[in-house]
Amino acid sequence: MRATAWRWLAAACAFVPAWLGAAQAAREASAVQESSLALPPARERAGLRWFAPERREAQAEYEAALNASVDPARLRAWHELLAEHPHIAGTPGDLKQIEKIARAFGEMGLEVETHWFVAYLAHPVSAEVEIVAPEASRKQLPVTEPRLKDDRFSAHVDLTIGWNAYSGSGEAVGEVVYANYGRKEDFEALKELGIDLTGKIVIARYGGNFRGFKAKFAEQAGAAALIIYTEPADSGYLKGLMYPEGGWANPHQIQRGSVNVLEAVGDPLTPGWEATEDCERLDPEKAGLPKIPVQPIGWAAAQEIMGLMRGPAVAEHKQLGAAWQGGMPFAYRVTGGKDLKVRVKVEQKRGLFRTANVIGTLKGATFPDEYVIAGAHHDAWGFGACDPTCGTILVMESARVFAEQAKAGKRPARSIKFATWGAEEYGIIGSTEWVESRTEELGERCMGYINLDMATMGPSFGSSTTPTLKGLVMDAAREVPQCGAPGLSVYEDWAARGSTGRRRDVESASGGSDRAGGAVRGGARAGEPRVGDLGGGSDHVGFVCRAGVPSMSMGSGGASGTSYHSNYDNLYWYWLVVGEDYEPAAMNTRMVNLALARIANADVLPYEPARYGQDFVRAADMIAERAGELGVAWDGAALKSAAEEFGAAAEEATAEVLRQLEGGSLGEDGAGEWNRRVRGFDRCLIAVEEGLPGRTWYRNFFVSPNPWSGYDSWLLPALRRAVEAKDAEGAEHEARRLIGALASMRQALVEGGSRGGGEATDQ
Repeated sequence: MRATAWRWLAAACAFVPAWLGAAQAAREASAVQESSLALPPARERAGLRWFAPERREAQAEYEAALNASVDPARLRAWHELLAEHPHIAGTPGDLKQIEKIARAFGEMGLEVETHWFVAYLAHPVSAEVEIVAPEASRKQLPVTEPRLKDDRFSAHVDLTIGWNAYSGSGEAVGEVVYANYGRKEDFEALKELGIDLTGKIVIARYGGNFRGFKAKFAEQAGAAALIIYTEPADSGYLKGLMYPEGGWANPHQIQRGSVNVLEAVGDPLTPGWEATEDCERLDPEKAGLPKIPVQPIGWAAAQEIMGLMRGPAVAEHKQLGAAWQGGMPFAYRVTGGKDLKVRVKVEQKRGLFRTANVIGTLKGATFPDEYVIAGAHHDAWGFGACDPTCGTILVMESARVFAEQAKAGKRPARSIKFATWGAEEYGIIGSTEWVESRTEELGERCMGYINLDMATMGPSFGSSTTPTLKGLVMDAAREVPQCGAPGLSVYEDWAARGSTGRRRDVESASGGSDRAGGAVRGGARAGEPRVGDLGGGSDHVGFVCRAGVPSMSMGSGGASGTSYHSNYDNLYWYWLVVGEDYEPAAMNTRMVNLALARIANADVLPYEPARYGQDFVRAADMIAERAGELGVAWDGAALKSAAEEFGAAAEEATAEVLRQLEGGSLGEDGAGEWNRRVRGFDRCLIAVEEGLPGRTWYRNFFVSPNPWSGYDSWLLPALRRAVEAKDAEGAEHEARRLIGALASMRQALVEGGSRGGGEATDQ
């Protein structure tokens, strides 16, 4: 129960005088930031329309003070602290990382939660890839990167061989088949050509889907082992200068990563419940992890194998053609022939390992039980200077400046949690275990989640969000200067580029995970930058797909190269390729600060529910187009009509609340009631009991990761799956469920009623 109107007003204004007393100092401190971007008065800023008019100036001064305190030198110091040694989850380096973060949060004055969990992880023991026939070509191929003279980090004793976590342990010898990117459609093409993969060694290039699906599809097809290589056409010399001269993959660079593609994300043995020390666990042998050996290599090693292949060239098959040809200097072939045989041997140790999430909480002054979260993971495959640490440093620096303002008497109304997640690289484990431990609480109390995985890879900003937060991130972008472009805002640069601008553009072909959150082609209104749709691949998944928390992923890309999951993902690579001034990191921290400060302090939560209507229409159009391609009789007209009706009702309701806020008639009770409605309406899309068809861990009927690629986004996933299965009756059933959900959403938002969570029901 909230306070009475008078008590609420007194509490909300209690810290405003302190802000006003420091207003001149804040303005002077933020002069450097604001000098490059002329901002309108606080009363006229679109991003502050969620605040009562009399509170906007104080909020603007608070935001200015936060962003003036952001320090590129501090960001570099955080980077050096957190990327100084390798820290794979469950190793001594990981425990050191946990201790450092907890200590830093404690020194800031935050409440520190070290959330320990015990997960089923894998660690490498040994690996071998060898050409065993023909005898004249017999050769052991490298499975690790060489040390580089200029890169002192590359000689660290704790760096590992190239490996894919959860590979099966074992040895296989067989003929070779090339499977392009190892996507579902690639294996289907091989089947259509009559190529039997039973007992074969499949070689596939990184990119196109999550590496775990390559292993899953290869195993399902009967392959004895899988080799995944880094393709020079996608991330090597055909892209630009190679490391260490430039940033692109050199011939020996190897991408590590998990091959866990179980139905649920999180700990493989505790799907749907928290992985505590003494919890019930599945039998590891029955969990569904890969059984065949899976080994990554660089393209120099791949060239040794593929250069000996003597089967038909890919260009000779119309089903394959140029799309299967890569950048090595010979014609790519589908099969190697009977004379070419390769041996793959992998040994890994699987077991239970203890690691932790570390969360620092700044308690809110007015509504301490409500909170917003900014997070990034802390584990890595090596040093992790890029993945994840160039995002983790934003969490640390934002925490520092908010804590600094709190010590000066400027505490947010709602609590803010700064989270660093453990064991993300193994399958989004740490954040999932935390979400599973408090799913109901998150649905009621968490006002938003901001994911910052690998978030500063250049100057070009982009974001993927759930529909309600699109306006929030764009409003913030209007008020943050674009680094390296005096007088230009992040918004203007973002809109001019016409895409999310995230690192997915650089890494999609090289197999980099879509940590930015899925598809680049998000919806946009006329003149707006394109905001992406959240997909898979990072710590937002549990918040969005399980708990229904409004979420966003943000950050910047544009670096000329990739060190993704290699032993070269270190500070030397980062400083050489991304830069040493940390101005992009400072820009991104300022974006994070504004988003956090506005959710934490707003009188009316800064959500735009009408954007759900827009995105439903866009999704229905896309799925109807796909249905036409597959010959499925579903046109989406009824669903689009329901979405348009919801969008119009939501637009009108939001406008009315903002009119009342502007005119001073909304009051605390009105604001509280609207916030309850706007926070709850989207949970009508969460199916608590049954989950998505065939994917019961996922509960969000609006969005999920693509079930066959893992990274990109599927909007209206149950409907999409029915269409992909060419099930017209099933598609119509799912459309009726979604129409029912839209009706429940409208009722929850406009009338204040709701049938509760899981209202994606048939009507």
